[in-house]
Amino acid sequence: MKKIRINDLHLWQFEGLGKESSIKHFVTDRSSHSNGKEFTLSYSGSSNKEDVRKNRHFLAEAMGVQDSQLYFPSQVHHTKIVTVASHTSKEELMETDALITCEKGVCIAVMSADCVPILLVDTKNKAVAAVHSGWRGTVAKILEKTLQEMYSKFGTKGDHLIAAIGPSVSQESYEVGEEVVQAIDNAFGKENELMIPQANNKAKLDLWKANKLQLVEFGVAASRIEISDLCTLKNNKHFFSARKGDAGRFAAGIMLV
Repeated sequence: MKKIRINDLHLWQFEGLGKESSIKHFVTDRSSHSNGKEFTLSYSGSSNKEDVRKNRHFLAEAMGVQDSQLYFPSQVHHTKIVTVASHTSKEELMETDALITCEKGVCIAVMSADCVPILLVDTKNKAVAAVHSGWRGTVAKILEKTLQEMYSKFGTKGDHLIAAIGPSVSQESYEVGEEVVQAIDNAFGKENELMIPQANNKAKLDLWKANKLQLVEFGVAASRIEISDLCTLKNNKHFFSARKGDAGRFAAGIMLV
């Protein structure tokens, strides 16, 4: 990934997605704005709602859209997927963890603070997706479900896609308990190679690989899957981390232009 500046915002971009002229995309930094305030996009995680409103305005402005065309779902670690259009209401995005669209000028985004944000672009059928996948979403295979929804709605196939797996907790930093270990085994099979066993039936989980597997199984070439390799715990000065106790949330978003 590389850092860029748009207007007064310091943002991150993926190398692969950055080469696509049909889209704009971003990942925010917790210090995106030069005014020195933390750049959180979450109303629920901030006591100052006006700051969050301003941050969302600055982000929409950087993407060249009206505030009303910047869409965030109300994330709950489930598998609801919403197809967004310019008339989609905020109420339709409740309890939602993935957004897809084929409409130009509609910026869809997800928030994160350790969970995996995933951006997708179908370069043939001109469609994009933003997916939020923590361990629960990964076990429920929200990414696989989003890919199938894109196929159903837009005709998306694996060889049409470029995928980007954003900053999130790395395997080295992510020890999980027996409940998660069992859930991963059930979802991906006992021989999944996604975990490094630890003491007391715990393990270190590779969410990046678990989501990459879903992309590869859909037919996305490994060469068209970019993983940021930026751990939110190790790079906490740039990205919020719930495991570090942060209430703020950074965002990853994409739109067709």
